[in-house]
Amino acid sequence: MPNKVDLKPIYHLWIIGFIYILPLLITNSPYYDDIGRSVYGYFSWGIDGRPFSDIIFETIDLGSPATDIAPFPQILAILIMTTLCYFIHRYLNPDHSLGWLVFTPIFLSPFFIQNLAFRFDSLTMSLSVAIAALPLFFMRKTKAKLFAVSALCAFTSLSLYQASLSVFMAAVCLYTLFSIKKGSDPYSLLVEASIAALGMVTGYIIYSQLIVPFFVTSDYANGYNQIISRVAELYNNISVTINVLSSFFTGTIAIVFIVIGLLATLGLIKLLIITSKSTLSNGRKAVSLLLIIASLAVILVCIPGPGLALKSMPIGPRVFVGFGFFISTLLALISFISTRHQCKLNVIYCLLAVVSFSYMATFTNAMKSQDKLADRIVYGVTNDIVKIGYNNIKTITIDGKSLYSPIADKAIQKSPLMKQIIPSYFDGPLAWGIVKMTEIYSGKEQPAPARQNEIIAGICEMQLITDAGLYKTYFSNGDLVVSFAFRECK
Repeated sequence: MPNKVDLKPIYHLWIIGFIYILPLLITNSPYYDDIGRSVYGYFSWGIDGRPFSDIIFETIDLGSPATDIAPFPQILAILIMTTLCYFIHRYLNPDHSLGWLVFTPIFLSPFFIQNLAFRFDSLTMSLSVAIAALPLFFMRKTKAKLFAVSALCAFTSLSLYQASLSVFMAAVCLYTLFSIKKGSDPYSLLVEASIAALGMVTGYIIYSQLIVPFFVTSDYANGYNQIISRVAELYNNISVTINVLSSFFTGTIAIVFIVIGLLATLGLIKLLIITSKSTLSNGRKAVSLLLIIASLAVILVCIPGPGLALKSMPIGPRVFVGFGFFISTLLALISFISTRHQCKLNVIYCLLAVVSFSYMATFTNAMKSQDKLADRIVYGVTNDIVKIGYNNIKTITIDGKSLYSPIADKAIQKSPLMKQIIPSYFDGPLAWGIVKMTEIYSGKEQPAPARQNEIIAGICEMQLITDAGLYKTYFSNGDLVVSFAFRECK
């Protein structure tokens, strides 16, 4: 790294990061799993193959049971992500005074909103991303050190949050592109990338032998442990990835990214021309060109990340950690267009930041309205429980899915990706709303899925307790059903 360190960019990044996450901190709402951890006091990341998350959070939470210490983890998370951007800037693009703007999508990515929304997970997810990127700073070290660091970082990152593995290769590819731009020897770059990749594979093997057999016990994690075995499954995962991404690239956002894509194409052409006209030998030129194409292809694969190779591909936006690095790659290519007009190009980077800030604000306001709607349902159903008699109710079953609030619905209309980010607390078996009810001592257990189906099948034989418009409640033999399916029983 350069000996002279300018700390001004890191202050700017910290300020941008804090302003960006401020709507989340103001909303101050538990997000999905946060509700269960707050109410029941469990950590339980280890059973999903993330034991280091248990260790870290139990340490800062001062032991068991788990207690909600938000917004402390979210503030630490954004500090980690913004600091990571600063060091990537210092390592790859130190000569550009505002070059750190190129790397802001790493934490401003709309897909990363879901990671930051978790009051518990946000810290360890961000730490996992930072650790996965660490081998970048050892690319110019000895082969043995690069290999060892790569293996250790891959193992540690996987033990914190598996989806961050995509960051490892994305960071290496960014390094490769910037190095080729500077005229580095392509053979050396190929060796460095190969050693880093070998270290990553070694770290994964160690993780699969030491962590998976001894920690992974949850059905959730085991459902994502099976590797695809047919080409058709790969095509299906690619199709799923395209569908998820297309739910983001809509309306004005699509127009903005079309412009960014066109400018990035110009930057790529400029990089290819510079490489082909360099003083390198023809063999080295060919290797450089191949490395450019390969790096861009790998970064594309890093968007869905490891999930692309799984039979049950996770599609939650939070696993698309590589998307931010993909956008940073586009901005990096744009920065290659001209060194004399960097100030003008900064406008593009700032425009993208505005899009991200708008997306975050839309999400948090939609989440706030969803919380109000959930509270209305919780208190309405609680009144029904009081009417029936608390001890008379043994189980609660959710039939269908609650409507979104009008504010959340408008957000989803504008950007369909919001449907996967905005929480819905009453959604069939995934009813975190019942856990919310437990928070005020009105919740009950949910039956097993098979039993829930039996109860719902006989809903018209049950006693109608309340028709609240948004939902209906039915009761029979200790089973309470909250139905959002607008069923007509005759």
